[in-house]
Amino acid sequence: MTPARISCAAAVIGLCLAGSARAASPSIVVTYNVEYNGLISLDVGRATVQYSSTGAGYQLALSFRPSASARSLSVGPAMVRSSGAVSPVGLSPASSSLDYSVRALAETRSFSFAGNHLQNVRVTKKKAGGLFKESSSVAYDPRTLPAYAPLSDAEQKNLLDPLSAMFLPVAGANGLDHGNCDRHLRIYDGRRRFDLTMSYRGTESAANGEALVCGATYVPIAGHSVEGDEFTQSMQDYRIVVALVAAPGSSFLIPSRVTLTDAGGATVAEAKAIAISGR
Repeated sequence: MTPARISCAAAVIGLCLAGSARAASPSIVVTYNVEYNGLISLDVGRATVQYSSTGAGYQLALSFRPSASARSLSVGPAMVRSSGAVSPVGLSPASSSLDYSVRALAETRSFSFAGNHLQNVRVTKKKAGGLFKESSSVAYDPRTLPAYAPLSDAEQKNLLDPLSAMFLPVAGANGLDHGNCDRHLRIYDGRRRFDLTMSYRGTESAANGEALVCGATYVPIAGHSVEGDEFTQSMQDYRIVVALVAAPGSSFLIPSRVTLTDAGGATVAEAKAIAISGR
């Protein structure tokens, strides 16, 4: 895997890492170690996900801190935030934002929903170096640019942001029910609209007990470059496996491990600690 692919996988892990809410809903904090194993082994960094809920609303935050080795490949920190409402069928996001940097590029994406429909979208890119001594900045709505595959009105409805998609409502009798893998997630990340189609793979032992193992297939819908881009190609090349565990004191399934594997090796995000408070 090239440094560019490692950077892409780190960004994906940063991104890819409910039932009815009650006033005393617990707060959940999950810490992940992110590693790459291929021709070389690399400690990529740490990701921390924090969930809190009050009444019928929720807030989510993910922070990614690259290791010294990842910083040498110009992988920078990332921060993702999402908020919205908790319904009987899961999380319903109202707004989301993403800040990250790779090489000389820093990008901020923010978008919001009204009802079940995508509303405002703003992407701001800042680039330093190159032919220009000073950094340049540009802001745009990716839905209006012909360089990206068009996003139809129908594909802007009933969406999850990547962070909210990490917290899945338990389906069936319990967290190990095969039906928990039978999901078709409609996701928007501030530029790309894609589906994740999940399927049952089995079970495995995890730190917090038995984990349900699901495969996932990335299906690009819109927002990717019409000329092709590395992120989309990488996601289609990856074999994606997600191990899910029930978060104690809640009706969520959360990832205990996310593995992205291609011909060069595997990038793995594994939960090292899951803390529950406020029960």
